[in-house]
Amino acid sequence: MENKVLEKNLKQISKYDKELCNKILMSNFEKSNIKVTKTQKDEYNLIYNNFLIHADTGAVNEAKKIIEKLENKENKNTIRVVYGLGLGYLADEISTIDSKIIIYEPNIDILSFVLNIAEIDAIYKENVVICSNEKMLNEHTTKFSNPETKISLSFLPSYKALFYQDILNIIKIIQKAQGQHFAAQNTLIKNAPKAIFNSFKNLKNIIKNPNIQDLKDLYENKDMTALCLSAGPSLKENIEIIKENQDKFIIFAVNPTIKLLQQYNIKPDFIVDIEVGDTVRQFDTINTKDYYFILESFCSFIISQMETKKTFNYISDANFINPWIRDCLKIDDDLKTLGTVSYTALMSAYIMGFDRIILCGQDLAYKDGKCYAKGSQFEDLECIFDEKEQKFKIITTNFEKYASSFKTERNTQEKANQVAENNLKFLNSNIYTVKSQDGKNIPTQTGYALFIDWFSKASEELKEKKPNIKLINSSNGGAQIDGFENIDLKNIIPQLKPVKKPNLDNYEANIDKPFVKNKIQLMKEKLEIFNSAIEELASLVQKILKELEIKKVFTQNSKKLIQKQEELLYQIISLKKDNDLKLVTLVFLHNFAEIIKTDYKKEIKTTNEALKKILDQALFTKKYINSYIKDLTNCQTLILK
Repeated sequence: MENKVLEKNLKQISKYDKELCNKILMSNFEKSNIKVTKTQKDEYNLIYNNFLIHADTGAVNEAKKIIEKLENKENKNTIRVVYGLGLGYLADEISTIDSKIIIYEPNIDILSFVLNIAEIDAIYKENVVICSNEKMLNEHTTKFSNPETKISLSFLPSYKALFYQDILNIIKIIQKAQGQHFAAQNTLIKNAPKAIFNSFKNLKNIIKNPNIQDLKDLYENKDMTALCLSAGPSLKENIEIIKENQDKFIIFAVNPTIKLLQQYNIKPDFIVDIEVGDTVRQFDTINTKDYYFILESFCSFIISQMETKKTFNYISDANFINPWIRDCLKIDDDLKTLGTVSYTALMSAYIMGFDRIILCGQDLAYKDGKCYAKGSQFEDLECIFDEKEQKFKIITTNFEKYASSFKTERNTQEKANQVAENNLKFLNSNIYTVKSQDGKNIPTQTGYALFIDWFSKASEELKEKKPNIKLINSSNGGAQIDGFENIDLKNIIPQLKPVKKPNLDNYEANIDKPFVKNKIQLMKEKLEIFNSAIEELASLVQKILKELEIKKVFTQNSKKLIQKQEELLYQIISLKKDNDLKLVTLVFLHNFAEIIKTDYKKEIKTTNEALKKILDQALFTKKYINSYIKDLTNCQTLILK
């Protein structure tokens, strides 16, 4: 390579994106419609398609004014996305801030031209990466961020004028990356204690149940069709067709659809539920003994305890303590859940070997203002466009009815109302737009946008494994899911023949009881060690709080006790190095780490506040760990029988 400037630039970029380097090398920058000129302050400038890229009155000053308006400059946990490289003035200024910087230049002509003629300081900083396509932007944004990360987008006025629609699209990509972390946080942090609690409670049933993989290829090459029903608006639109032709499908119904299906005398062959929370109200009008169920290990223990025709375990490979349970049962596959029960239904149908799988009610968008199918749990939610605020909003036409859907034996009406209000706030803070099946923009949730990506990716993977599989989306007018053919259900029916409904009553679990007993005993012993350390921590913190309450100042004794408490807490946090224990205790240890990550020992007040939080977390942890040990003991007793 003769061009030393380009060689140096590409050497840096090749550390994280060799494909981009090759793309730049293949580009003929000399034929691009770009020229170099100068500003009034004698700074170099670019002309692209007769547009000045930087301000003629001063490129550096222009960049500095943009930086001055940035928020959260002191927050290191921020990703600064710079749309457009130009000659690097904005990138250089923004890279002086201590945070992750992503330079996104989608125009390969500009990128190639500039990297051939200019060394830009920002490119050589370790906190800076440069990319030119949406895929890499998404990857970098996801990699650099966590649930607390702030993300900003900066661009020159010229780029706004030239690439306005693309900038709007990039905002969506950033939103989606944040949404992915919110989903992960919601799953791993918020739901973990309850999910693990359910898993241990369910273990005695999990051990008795056959596995979904026992049904592998049951319907292979039998010209039978799986119909996966979700609770989107298109389910109600197709409900009469499904009722009249239910003998032509093996029906997989996700739990929120059950009441609607019962109203129309539709009996699904499988009911699929993965919800951590209590969904028992969805089943209060049906006799569960008449149905086959497919349940995740961490689904509500109340659902797991229900009497069914037969329950099949669907134990995904990376959620909560599933890896430990899979090890106990000697399961070796790559099952995933991805946070949506509809995905579990799709994968269950695939495992059973169906050559044709149809989705219905999988709208993944708010079609015609409808959020859910009429007759389903959340039928009173609507998505409207607020003309005054010029944005989409989620409202409920009957708040009392909507709130009652969250009412359980443990949730009072007041609590249900609060949950409903919080859920509405969450929905409204995560509205997003995607392409519908007819190519128009349609509102949805950030989480649903992620599901669209996951279903599209699943279609690629399933077709690679099984090239003859036919994947159809009959969720009329919903979000476009690439990889699925959009065909109305009424147009598919004439091709289908009646199917023989399954009789799976004779399937039984097959486990290595001595192996499972040993695994349970080892887990119990580890939990008991962890529990003892937590009890010691709680006792020590109580002593410190009492001493500080009496003395009102730091004494030599209280300082020693605080030091001992801190050492013990770090010792407890280090226990996560054990793989099995890490799965169970990670969320508790995360909460401890959050409390002590700031310097809380400077003043009596901050010390007291932190210690009270540590004590509350210790008692919270102890309560759950005791429950886990009790459930494991019960499971041991069951196996011994």
